[in-house]
Amino acid sequence: MTNSMTAFSRIEGDGYVWEIRSVNHRGLDVRAKVPDSLSQLESDVVQMVRKNISRGKVDVVFRLQLAGSKTNNESTAIPVQLKNSLDSLVDALPGKLSPTIDLMALHRTIESDSSNNLDFSGLEESIKRDFQSVLDDFLAERQREGEALNSVLNEKVNSCNLRVAELEEQRQEQIETVRGNLENRIAALQVEVDATRIAQEVALIAQRADYVEELERVRVHLDEIESRLSTDEPIGRRLTFLSQELLREASTLASKAQTPECASLAVDLKVFVDEIREQAQNIE
Repeated sequence: MTNSMTAFSRIEGDGYVWEIRSVNHRGLDVRAKVPDSLSQLESDVVQMVRKNISRGKVDVVFRLQLAGSKTNNESTAIPVQLKNSLDSLVDALPGKLSPTIDLMALHRTIESDSSNNLDFSGLEESIKRDFQSVLDDFLAERQREGEALNSVLNEKVNSCNLRVAELEEQRQEQIETVRGNLENRIAALQVEVDATRIAQEVALIAQRADYVEELERVRVHLDEIESRLSTDEPIGRRLTFLSQELLREASTLASKAQTPECASLAVDLKVFVDEIREQAQNIE
């Protein structure tokens, strides 16, 4: 099953909150932020994530739900007390000295210190079970988004296949158009030249305008992308590589397009390939 590298999940426990969020990353980077009093759980949490995820930057946060257990007046009591203390300090200082303190930042520091000093004895297993719940929801979210990306990528691949089929239909016409244009230019010069040599040169230039090899390689890459999208393994790195190769072939093909029809189809193909490349970067 295709999984996305981006997801978010949150669960509320008894006076605390677990949160997991992840974004795109070349490899796997898992970081957990828990109070000092729960430091023994940090390693377990990181390992639980690593067992289920192969790519992405994952941040795990445990924090107390202090605001939820207080009224608005109570939740602002500490900042108000700090401000009163600061005003008293200013009055006591000589001259016009006026210290500046970020009261809310100081408040958050006090809250953080408080959570570090709390005793979670006997609650470790309950807290760990809650983490397993939030992790399960997080993994399900990555899977849901991955399924949506899988559908989008399949649509883009189908669009590419349609353009490839149309380019195949236009290929011989382009070769004949290039050949005819060259012959007309040579005839307009009205000079005596060796007919055999002219035929050879015309054939060579027409051959260079033939994009059959590029079409074949594009088909191979599109077929492999379709195959990868139907597997249950992590495919993000492989899809990124394939989309880069696909874009290179599409660019070469576009440079060979000589007729308006071929040029338009080649541009469409490049657009869809680039969209595949962008979406592939979101997949695990």
